[in-house]
Amino acid sequence: MTETDQPTQWTTEWGDNLALAGCDACDTLYLIPYDKAPLPCPLCGQGELLLLDEAADRPIYTQPPELVVPFSVTPEKRQHQLKKFVSGIWIKPNDLKLDRLNGRIQAIYLPMWLVDADVQARWQAETGYNYEIVSHREQYQGNQWHTQRIKETKIRWEPRVGQLQCHYDNKTAPALEEHDVFAQKLGRYRLEDAELYQPEVTREALVRLPNRPPDDAWTDAQVSLRTAALQECCQAAAADHIRDFRWTAEFANQNWTQLLLPLYTTWYRDDEDQPQMIYLHGQTGKLYGSRRASMKKARKYALIMLALAALSGMVAFFFFLLGIFVAAEILALATLGFLTAVFFGVLAVVPVGLAWYTNHTAELNALQQLARDTAVLNNQK
Repeated sequence: MTETDQPTQWTTEWGDNLALAGCDACDTLYLIPYDKAPLPCPLCGQGELLLLDEAADRPIYTQPPELVVPFSVTPEKRQHQLKKFVSGIWIKPNDLKLDRLNGRIQAIYLPMWLVDADVQARWQAETGYNYEIVSHREQYQGNQWHTQRIKETKIRWEPRVGQLQCHYDNKTAPALEEHDVFAQKLGRYRLEDAELYQPEVTREALVRLPNRPPDDAWTDAQVSLRTAALQECCQAAAADHIRDFRWTAEFANQNWTQLLLPLYTTWYRDDEDQPQMIYLHGQTGKLYGSRRASMKKARKYALIMLALAALSGMVAFFFFLLGIFVAAEILALATLGFLTAVFFGVLAVVPVGLAWYTNHTAELNALQQLARDTAVLNNQK
């Protein structure tokens, strides 16, 4: 690395040893320890992260994040999840081994936008207030009538209109086009656990940079602001419920920062030498990955079974000839040999069938997930 390759001022604000890098396959941008490049892309697995010219390829938004959700899943739970994933495949590819998955574990932070804004709005809604009514019900038991007192909670709805002038901090919006895709696969994060960002958190973890600018994410930010305003209006009206909330709002003094979300990734190679990515939620430990069986191993096992079936058949035929020409008692051994040949012949179908079913299920799930991911991305657009 030359002197000009050293991290610039904006990257050192994130951490002491970070540099800008990009994946040569999926074109995503990261901040990584500059002495670790190149390394496999932790999200697509298809390419490598190579250092970029920070002056020429500098992202539009370079401010360090405000908050970070720390990694909280225990090593024991992470190990349990990976072990469960590996043991869930009967005929595994050669590369699918627990020690290799552990050796490839990479901690990564995914970005999310935080926006502060002043809101001035006129609003109208129906607010609901709980009240109780008491009624009595007569029941005939034990040859006599009994009166039962019943309390029911009802809601009284009243129309309300008003004006709102408030400042909101740290309302969220996706900073990645594929944010909702990850949320569907792994679940949401507990954002209330977020802490102030410290550069030390990037010493071992990579940082994925946003691919969705604030202007594009503003629509989602407005949804978060509207939700906060709805709750504010409900509290201001001292109501228990609110519905049919509508507002006409103006926004000012927007300030954008980032929140980092923890994620573990690892991978293995299938029979076609293609990387299969495994993602693990950094808070809950929930795991998502494609389980691929080894059809090569399945065919090998099937050939072994067929060879044993052929050998058993040959031995059975030999005993059959001896039973005819030498001693009839040997025919029992011939029958046993033929049954053994049939057993191994049927057994030869099992590994191929299981591998096919595992891979077919994985491909079907991948197609269904692709359809869901496409729908999510289209809805965002």
